[in-house]
Amino acid sequence: MKNDFGGISFSIPYEIAAVRPLRQTTLREREEALRKAHYNTELILQEMVYVDLKTDSGVSSFSTGQVAAVVGAQPLETTPEMASEGNRAFLSLADRFRELFGFPFVVPCSHGRAAERIWAKINVRQGSVVPGNMLFPSTRFHIESNGAKVIDVISEEAHDLFSDHPFKGNVDIGKLAAVLKESGGEKVSCIYVELCVNSCGGHPVSLANLKEVQSLARARGIPLFLDGSRILENSYLIKQREPGYQDRSVGEIVRETCSLADGCTMSALKDFLVSAGGFIGIRDEKSYQRAYVENFFDGTQLPASAMDNINTALSEIFHSPLYVASRVEQVNYLWRRLQGGIPVLAPAAGHAVFIDAKSFLAKMAPEHHPAEALAAFVYSISGVRITKGPPLAQSQNARGIELLRLAVPARRYLQGHMDDVAEALLYAYSRRDEIQGLKRIEKPGRPKYDPPLFRPVRS
Repeated sequence: MKNDFGGISFSIPYEIAAVRPLRQTTLREREEALRKAHYNTELILQEMVYVDLKTDSGVSSFSTGQVAAVVGAQPLETTPEMASEGNRAFLSLADRFRELFGFPFVVPCSHGRAAERIWAKINVRQGSVVPGNMLFPSTRFHIESNGAKVIDVISEEAHDLFSDHPFKGNVDIGKLAAVLKESGGEKVSCIYVELCVNSCGGHPVSLANLKEVQSLARARGIPLFLDGSRILENSYLIKQREPGYQDRSVGEIVRETCSLADGCTMSALKDFLVSAGGFIGIRDEKSYQRAYVENFFDGTQLPASAMDNINTALSEIFHSPLYVASRVEQVNYLWRRLQGGIPVLAPAAGHAVFIDAKSFLAKMAPEHHPAEALAAFVYSISGVRITKGPPLAQSQNARGIELLRLAVPARRYLQGHMDDVAEALLYAYSRRDEIQGLKRIEKPGRPKYDPPLFRPVRS
């Protein structure tokens, strides 16, 4: 607890109602697990992992209210299919979504990727361009699969790994204006802005910047869409960092953010504490009808139980400001433990700590995969799993950037776990000259999207 304004503020807005034992592995067991996984930490079996920071997507801990929803405390219903008006879970979730985010229409989907795929089918034209701020790989894939080209218009601050700029996810308004002028607007399907940009370190977008983007878009009649998967983190960081918003609630900032957009896609697995689900938020009724039919024929509709789970989570999250604060501040705690000891990206982000692997292993040649080599070493000494996270953007690859992401699942780990992670990384830094590089193993016929395989480079 902390003493604030003469009273007591509570640090953690929940208690632990169930626990899962963690296996305490030996160094020899971890080395064998690494060997079997071809030295790629992504492929290590879950039972061999102590603290898992591979992802925060879909692995957060449920509340007791969510557990009740999952096991069916409500009457069982079928998937809404083509009769959404008769489905209680759908109607209840749609009402909640409208209340919280302000979009009059919503299409719940199985995942954020399904929402992106449907959104792209409806809004992206063959031969067009889509300006964006270092968009997530799945977003870029769905845009390009529909015959359009993604043009990166993120601010230059996104490439400065260690500056204190508070909003490195911002769109560069000059770059965006140049793209719109060059295309005349006719060749631009839409503008797409990701909140808390994952690829550049989880950095947020300011409302001032988003308003400038909206102004340019409206002047040319171009729709503006959001990737709102991390809208809670983005809103919390706006409250902390953007002048004029310190006295606004996270819920109010969420609503204002959405009010600037013509629509959004969201994965519910990040900020909303569920293991399945995504959304398309829509203002235009005709687009909503098309999206709903696409969702039906794609087979990506959510069952009623999953919609009840999301509805419960949204109710709990927005009922109190404490959840998002505790989630972001736990990440901030880990970042502070590491800052100054190892090269972590600055400033702190909302869901993960990012490490500059190139600076961490400055003597290791790029062809020896320093990010994967560091992840393998950290796992071998501690059982902590970290990975590279999503693929980098072209502009990052051109600069030789190598990042490791420590994605912290919500409500899953205690401060002691974060301390263990920090100690493992600080120890690895103190022994960084001993870390062996890796060489990629090529196997004919292995799909290019599969995680790569490695072997140690022997000195």
